[in-house]
Amino acid sequence: MLGDTAAANVETTSAFGYFTKCFQLYCVFQGRARRREYWFFILFTTLFSFGFGMLDAILFDATDVGVFSLIFNLVALLPSIGVTVRRLHDTGRSGWWAWIALIPLVGSIILLVFLVQDSHQDNDYGRNPKLAAPAGATTIA
Repeated sequence: MLGDTAAANVETTSAFGYFTKCFQLYCVFQGRARRREYWFFILFTTLFSFGFGMLDAILFDATDVGVFSLIFNLVALLPSIGVTVRRLHDTGRSGWWAWIALIPLVGSIILLVFLVQDSHQDNDYGRNPKLAAPAGATTIA
C-alpha cells in the first residue's frame, strides 16, 4: 500500500507519466490531483480505449464492446474513480460530488465545471500539488 501521502510523493515528468501515476495510485482516494494529471489520464484512457476498440473490431469483427476494450475499461475503472476524487479534492470539494454525474445531463455539466477549475491553495485534503514537494519526501520512480 502506498499510504496516505502517496499522491504527493509520486513524481512525474511527462504526459504519460501522469497516466501511469494514476495506475500506481489506483486505490488512493486521499490527496489531490492537478488538472494536468486528471486530463492526461482522461486523454490516454480515451486513446487506449479507442485503440483497443479498433483491435477488437479488426480481430473479432465486433461492433459491440469487445474483449480487449472490456478488459481495459475494467482495469481503468478504479484509477478513474481515484483520480476524479483526488481532482475534486484539489478544487476543495469532497469526492462524493462525483455522484452528481448521475443526474441526467445537468449533473455531468456541473461535474465538468468542477473538474476544470484551478487548484485551490492548501486545504483540508492536503498541500497544493502545484507547489514543490516538501524536503525529504520520498518518491516512487
